[in-house]
Amino acid sequence: MFTSRQFTGASIALFVFYVGFAIFLLSVVLFLQGEWHYGVVKSGLAIAPGPATAAVFALNAGRIQARFGRAASAMAGTLCMALAAGYWMLFTGTHPDYATAFLPGMFIGGISAGLTQAPLFAAAGTLPPDRATTGSAVLNMARQVGSAVGVAVVVVILGAGAAHTVGDYHHVWAAEAIAGLVACLTVAVTARRRAGRA
Repeated sequence: MFTSRQFTGASIALFVFYVGFAIFLLSVVLFLQGEWHYGVVKSGLAIAPGPATAAVFALNAGRIQARFGRAASAMAGTLCMALAAGYWMLFTGTHPDYATAFLPGMFIGGISAGLTQAPLFAAAGTLPPDRATTGSAVLNMARQVGSAVGVAVVVVILGAGAAHTVGDYHHVWAAEAIAGLVACLTVAVTARRRAGRA
């Protein structure tokens, strides 16, 4: 059962994860349409492998957590967020190269979403029954506020202009990578404290 401090750690990790997740979702669409000049339908098809991968991992979340534990699953997921962003920073350029420069990052990002959300939201179920509802509300608040902050980060970095450079998007993805690493560190610290008190 989580202590209040451990639940707080899970809430913070979820908040930071959703900052990065919102950056992930918004930035890839803006990049594909604004930099590579994809149309709306083509952009939707281009990002589809991410949600599909997330669904596969989410459907198997119970088995993954049973084998490796909640903390390991959440840490791997948050680390994948940083890896996806780092991949795009390294390989994307001005010329479209979907299969090599973009698609692998979508798969990694999908793995991140599929691995991370279930173990962090499960923190509410580990609270005493009289606190579970409040815990669920806190986690949902962390998700919503984190998403709003993530969108704001994209807007601040890209600015108000209609034209952006690849370097601008690399700065956005750097922010996503930082969010993933901070979320991973938060999960690791929370898990260590829990193990130390077990």
